[in-house]
Amino acid sequence: MSGHPVLLIDCGSSAVRAYVAEVGPGQRSCILEDLVREVDLTGGLAGGRLDRAAMDAVAQAIEDIIAVGRGYGVELIHAVGTAALREAVNSDVLVERLRAEYGVAVDVIDSGEEARLYHGALRPLLAKQNERLRGSALLMDVGSGTSVIAMIKNGRLVHAVDEHFGTERVLSNFSSLRDSGDYANAVDRITAGAVQMILTRLPRTRISNLVMAGNEMRDLHRLLRESGGGSADLGNIGVIERAAVEAWWVDMLALNAPGRAAKCGASIHDAGLLMLCASLLRHVMARTGVESALVPQLRLRDGMLADCLPGAQGPHHLGRAQLIAAARELSRRYGMNLRYAENTASLAVQIFDQTKELHHLGERQRTLLEFAAWVHDVGAFINVRSRHKHSFYLINAADIAGLSQVEKAVVAHVARYHRRSAPKSSHNEFQRLPRTTRVVISHLAAILRVAYALDVERAQRIRKVRCNLVDDRVVLEADRREIALESWSVEDKSTLFRDVYGLDVVLKPRGDD
Repeated sequence: MSGHPVLLIDCGSSAVRAYVAEVGPGQRSCILEDLVREVDLTGGLAGGRLDRAAMDAVAQAIEDIIAVGRGYGVELIHAVGTAALREAVNSDVLVERLRAEYGVAVDVIDSGEEARLYHGALRPLLAKQNERLRGSALLMDVGSGTSVIAMIKNGRLVHAVDEHFGTERVLSNFSSLRDSGDYANAVDRITAGAVQMILTRLPRTRISNLVMAGNEMRDLHRLLRESGGGSADLGNIGVIERAAVEAWWVDMLALNAPGRAAKCGASIHDAGLLMLCASLLRHVMARTGVESALVPQLRLRDGMLADCLPGAQGPHHLGRAQLIAAARELSRRYGMNLRYAENTASLAVQIFDQTKELHHLGERQRTLLEFAAWVHDVGAFINVRSRHKHSFYLINAADIAGLSQVEKAVVAHVARYHRRSAPKSSHNEFQRLPRTTRVVISHLAAILRVAYALDVERAQRIRKVRCNLVDDRVVLEADRREIALESWSVEDKSTLFRDVYGLDVVLKPRGDD
């Protein structure tokens, strides 16, 4: 295959892993090297610190991996950092060291981006087997430091979050119990509690499919398959039956630590990790009622590789359909009236589309406006009177797959300014943004305010508007005749539009000259 080589690096809590891959035309790729260098960054979890030895180990791993990549003529390097680098208080020191010494810019990603990468890696695996995840699917990647939890509805990624439940993180808490029967009981109890919390925080829906990823989960699948307890695999997607997990768990309970290690063909430490994964899986299955779980052969760097293929949008990017599905889910989670939210979003994009000669913004900004309109009122879940401020907080606090940090800031600020105060010099979060970003926010917030004013009763009386630029005014023609209340509301809430565009906004009834 003729193509160009790339180097994709995943700096995790227990290892630095990398692909040297060749990317060619026609969505084709080939993994040339799959590299793993063990490190220990677990000291950085939960706000801890990375010591010098840990940083040196990562630097050495990066140096070794780059040397291999250079041998293939690699020029493009993409590196990400996950839980340990997110949580360590001094991770910036390591990230800057890698940039200065090796020219590697590590993108420390949030759980939303992790979920997007896993979802991007899962889709081609399913397509290859002509499989679809119908209904709602729960995707869990069980890592060393954290687990990434994603909800997929009808193939679209709609929710993502990370949980401080990682194999090494949990196991370290019970090292003193590892040689006694208390270990299995303690692990099972803490896992049961973690699963309860994870599922409680998910969007309310019936889960039809389980997709379990992670090194130990793949090892567990292999053990069950070799013992005759697994189902037939679907190509690169394994299947674990609930009955097989339960039977294996019972067998392991009867053994001491050396016996468990012997049964797993692993060290006592690794056998403990496998038990933890089995406990997690059996509790998830019990609570969701799903009788079998898919265990795909996918890794974070498979998603990174998908980002390099021709036509891919690249990191931190999902298209409009995926993002609006996520916005709808966020709106639903915080109790917004979905019909009101949808109508406000529709009105906002109608105004956006018909005023392009004023703002000169593109399709991505249109999607950000639509997203903000869907979620602008989620803050009412906390407090109605200051709901715009609470919307800003909730959106900023959410891990939203498919938005960059700057794009999420745009959405949060547009929602923040949909009512009450316009941007001020005293608003520090707004003023810290680049000037171009602040201008985009002002353009979009001005439009959202007008859309918000058009449904002052939240009854969706006005569903269509036609915009015309007449002299020094933007004239909105509504699809209603009786609009006295809406006219007053538009006049009251269009001050920001006038400040941004230098034009008054006037609402006229249908067919009025």
